[in-house]
Amino acid sequence: MATEGKDTFYALPVQLTQGSSLVRHLYIKEYSSSGEEHATISKNCGLFVTGLPFLAHDMSEVLTDLFGAFGAVERVAVHPSQTSAIVVFTEASSRKKAFKTAQSAKLVQLIIAEPEDHHGLKGHVEAHKALFPGNDVLRSQLDKWTEDFEAEEDRRKREAAAALAEEGWTVVKRRGGGKKVSDGAGAAVGSVAPAAAQAIAASRKEQKVVDFYRFQQRDKRRNELVDLRRKFAEDKQRIAELKAARKFKPY
Repeated sequence: MATEGKDTFYALPVQLTQGSSLVRHLYIKEYSSSGEEHATISKNCGLFVTGLPFLAHDMSEVLTDLFGAFGAVERVAVHPSQTSAIVVFTEASSRKKAFKTAQSAKLVQLIIAEPEDHHGLKGHVEAHKALFPGNDVLRSQLDKWTEDFEAEEDRRKREAAAALAEEGWTVVKRRGGGKKVSDGAGAAVGSVAPAAAQAIAASRKEQKVVDFYRFQQRDKRRNELVDLRRKFAEDKQRIAELKAARKFKPY
């Protein structure tokens, strides 16, 4: 068996799922501190670990459980990239056991419980689906928003009318005052002047146009919301790509 070297990496086979043939290899080597850090890490107790898998768990706890099989772990420091870490044992013999296990290619089992929520690739897929819930759900949301908006507009109009009434203003509505005549059966019939009849017809025509315009406004608001949601998703994807590009370091 080869002796451990300061800059020599050893592959430690790890099984993360019980009964699975998939084996993940972590690469370990001796970690020696220097300077002020040397006083905080006992000699021959530090272990550098790289090749960490992406897990939806606290990596510090995972590594503590994993390397706890070789001896008591004092602490674990995980790199911000979540790809490497430093494991500090309380005794130097624990690190020797880890090297011995890696050199013999002995499989180490670490059974990790699956989290209740979605994670990994499935989590990303579910998050993407949540951005696009479907036409039926989107139409329902937009209709609800439109109804709430129109209800708020009506409330404001009623409050404005009530405020005018409190100030002493009186709204006068014109009533038809044409003469009453009787038809052949003796029923009373109201007569309307031609000018008044034209005004009523114009008012009804204008009312139809206003109602149609509100329908158009409702569709316009719905289309604007759809467009805003689409632009928001595109901007979010663009920001994620920029963040990923910044983190990528080829060397």
